[in-house]
Order: sequence, then C-alpha cells, then structure tokens
Amino acid sequence: MSVLLFSHFHKDFPFHHESTWVKPTYTGGTGPYEHLPPGPGSYINVNFGKPSIMKFRHYYAMKTEAEFLRAMGAEATSYWLLQNANDFEEEYIGNTSYRRYFMLNGAGNTPDKLIVSPTKEMCEMLAGEQAKQMAADILTKVDMIVTKPMQISMSVEEQYLQYELPEYWHLFKEALIRVNPFYRKHIDWFTTSNVCHYEAVFVARKDIYKRMFYEYYEAMEYVWKNCSEVYPDKSKRNYDCSEPFPWRYPGFLNERFVSFFIFANNINRAEAPLVVLQ
Repeated sequence: MSVLLFSHFHKDFPFHHESTWVKPTYTGGTGPYEHLPPGPGSYINVNFGKPSIMKFRHYYAMKTEAEFLRAMGAEATSYWLLQNANDFEEEYIGNTSYRRYFMLNGAGNTPDKLIVSPTKEMCEMLAGEQAKQMAADILTKVDMIVTKPMQISMSVEEQYLQYELPEYWHLFKEALIRVNPFYRKHIDWFTTSNVCHYEAVFVARKDIYKRMFYEYYEAMEYVWKNCSEVYPDKSKRNYDCSEPFPWRYPGFLNERFVSFFIFANNINRAEAPLVVLQ
C-alpha cells in the first residue's frame, strides 16, 4: 500500500526534507524572483508544468498575481495534485498545509488535537518511515485517513456565517447541487451538523481524491462567475464580517466541503488526531 501526502508552504518552516512520503510544495510566481522556493530543501513548485492554479487567474484579472496566489493559498497544491494524480504510482494521495500533520504513531489516549514545537525530531517523527508504514497499514482497511472532526456549539453553516461573508457560502451551496444533483438530498447537512473536520489533513484513494477536487473546482468556478467580486479586500473598503481577510474564502469553503463530501458519499475512513506545529 503506497501513500503520498503533499504539504503546502508559503514560507520556510521546519520540515523533514528526507521524508519519502510527505512532500513539500509551494506556489512560485511568474516573475524573475517569485519562482524561488521559500527556503532550501526539496520543495516542489506546483505552479509549473501541467495546467496549474493559473487556469483560474482570469477570474482575478483586476488583481495582481501575488494577490491571486495569496487568495488561492494551499488550493494551488490541491489543484496541482488533481491534475497530476495519474503521474504518481501511489494508490493513496492527499494534502495538508505546512504546520499540520496526522498523529499516526501516538498512544490510544492521544487528544484529538495537539499543539507541539516544530523541532527537527518532531518533524522526523511525523513524516518518518514509521508513520508512513502506519498510514499504509490503516489504508488496507479504509479508503481515507482524515484528522478527527471537531464538535461545535452551532451548525457548520452558522459557524461559517458568524465570521465570513454570506455571498460565497450561498453560491457554493447552489453550485454543489448543480455540480452533483445527488447532493440535493444531503445539502441540509450544513445546517444540521455541528461536527466538521476543520484544519483537515487527509489522504484518500486516488479516485476519491480526484472526484472530490473535481467537484470542488467546478463549484468554485460557479462561485467566481456569479459573485459580485472575487477578492473582497478590507484594506480597500468595509465589509460586514469579522474575518480580517475575507478573500481567503476558497480555502474556508474547501475546509467545509471536505467534511460534506465525506458525509454525503459515506466514505469509509479512519480518523487520526491532528498535530499542529507552533
């Protein structure tokens, strides 16, 4: 059983660059220096080669390239992996961001979420061969490993709307039903569930990963085509939300979509504690 996990970086940060299964990625710009990696090591530029996140650049035509790439964030890696999935022989693929990992080799009483120091030893443990083997063993029994969900005191939708702009949320829900009409009978999950895989780290069977992110990007194109503005910027004008950077909505929507996708498609999964390096 073979597995690859791609971790998106926007700055240099401690990492086990000799890992055989967790690979660091970044989004290089097209300028003379913007293509450079965030630091020394084995970084993969996901804005190079096959169709990259730049496919969606035209929706942000009035914004700078830097603003566009900032808005896409870690989704640049998920789109790159969607496009390149078939080039990897590994059967299970997934993504995360530079500070987040599974805890696969901890004791059974490990908390659902741990915050630890980003030491060399910790990075080597989380991305090392023992963790890789444990992931492979787990994936002989399930189709996905995902970090444990968080229970909140309100619905997933209420929690999102408490901080973010509603326009993108409602367009995204409309889009999901357009992309996959099967979701119509599950769409009330957003208003009834109070459990969500926030900050999710996951690896999934390749066909599941591809379907999940195909649907996500189809839905996002609907959002971009129909929203009043693609890059709501509080430095330019006021917005009625508490989120300081409302242009980050692509990532926030994806965070909720992963949980919805798992529920609606009844994905056979194992759940592991989340580790955050801080």
